Amino acid sequence: MINKENVKKLIPQVLKVLAFALVFVVLIQVLSVTVFNGTKISQVSKKRACAYSFTEDPENTTDVVCLGSSDIWSGFVPTELWEKYGYTSVVSSFSRQSVADAQSLLEQIVKTQSPKLVILEVDTLYDGRGPEDVIKPHDTSLEYFFDLVEPDAFENMVMRDNDIFTFHNIWKDHNKKSKRREFAHGHLYNNTVEKIKYSDYMAKTDERDIPIYTNSQQLRAFAKYCKENDLNVLFLEIPSVSSWTYARHNAVQDLSDELGVELLDLNLLYDEIGIDMRNCYRDTSASHLNYAAACKVTDYVGKYIGENYGIESRRDDAELAEYWDNEVVQFKKSNKIKQEKSK
Repeated sequence: MINKENVKKLIPQVLKVLAFALVFVVLIQVLSVTVFNGTKISQVSKKRACAYSFTEDPENTTDVVCLGSSDIWSGFVPTELWEKYGYTSVVSSFSRQSVADAQSLLEQIVKTQSPKLVILEVDTLYDGRGPEDVIKPHDTSLEYFFDLVEPDAFENMVMRDNDIFTFHNIWKDHNKKSKRREFAHGHLYNNTVEKIKYSDYMAKTDERDIPIYTNSQQLRAFAKYCKENDLNVLFLEIPSVSSWTYARHNAVQDLSDELGVELLDLNLLYDEIGIDMRNCYRDTSASHLNYAAACKVTDYVGKYIGENYGIESRRDDAELAEYWDNEVVQFKKSNKIKQEKSK
């Protein structure tokens, strides 16, 4: 039976529990910021190291920043962009990068760089969820709650907000020196050519496969951050048979229209890009482009951003041109890529 005396005895215990919880939360936040933050972890984690290659570039020289999960890690080649257009760029990507991860990286990048364009690869909105797991539009005040109780979404939210949960076991690698792929500017080079069968995975439909509500909210926050900081944004979807559909294109197009951001979906443009679905992937799942296809995608995107975002060649900057020309040479040399003889 609850009476006044029992309540008096219970209050100190409740206060102790609340105090412990408060201290625990503060400790987690402090450790996430100081010890388990992305910059420090990139020094020992190869997965994260390439995403922080921007730390090696001269300040205020990077014009294009590419963010997102592994599709753009494999599908965009900064050295190719420089060689063909004279545009400077970096890919700050890692597998299953969330939009919130992307924003966190961007906030670090703009401390030393002044990008003219931010490209976000929007496959990141689907958190590795297969195209067969369709979420249709719904309109309910409980949608955020149901997203949170979905295990993967809740886990992603906790890890997104507290790096310590993402990197808690990084101590296993503390004696291993992280080897960032030199001269790649974040690109994951792989020249494997996997033969796959043609798939009509982009058959037109009016259906929509929407991202979970929390991911859509992250995208809105990302777009707002870029707008408030005068950063041009392009939503990009790299070709991926295994993770993209026309229903997803429709859903992301709706979000793009809402946010006033251009969506460039390359899954609809194989012929224009000049790639063949049957031999442009490096894996049997047809998830990630190989190097040859990535170069063609980069060329197409380079032309597109030059025509639509007013980015100009940096070749007139002799010092910067010497730096990037050397990066191209060394990147090709380290990956045994045939180089054209200079005239």
